[in-house]
Amino acid sequence: MLFLSGNDGFEKVMVLKLNSLNDLVRLSVVLSSPQMPMYVIKFKHNGKLYLGLLGVFRDYYKYYGIPIFYYYSLEPEPRIEEANYIIVSSDSEKFEFSKTHKPGLSIPLINLAEKPFFIPDNI
Repeated sequence: MLFLSGNDGFEKVMVLKLNSLNDLVRLSVVLSSPQMPMYVIKFKHNGKLYLGLLGVFRDYYKYYGIPIFYYYSLEPEPRIEEANYIIVSSDSEKFEFSKTHKPGLSIPLINLAEKPFFIPDNI
């Protein structure tokens, strides 16, 4: 875990690297609900492709409310770079990347032009 205060006066988020892309998808599914749909952000930084989501530490002593960026980094590949959704099967722990909605849970991938300033550079 990493939590930094930036030189620009803005606090940086705490970053947590997940063990696998499957872990990121499972976390997205758990956090998603009809009232508050989940999305995953996607951006390139230092030659890597990052997929992640923003969350908040809850109910952890004095760290209540700290923003967290859960992420997984991978080598860029066209099928993921061009995808607009992660489609999660409703009957098994399978997922795929797609340009369009399909049956199952469709988690939108939001493409960012660059790494957000509040995420530390050394992720």
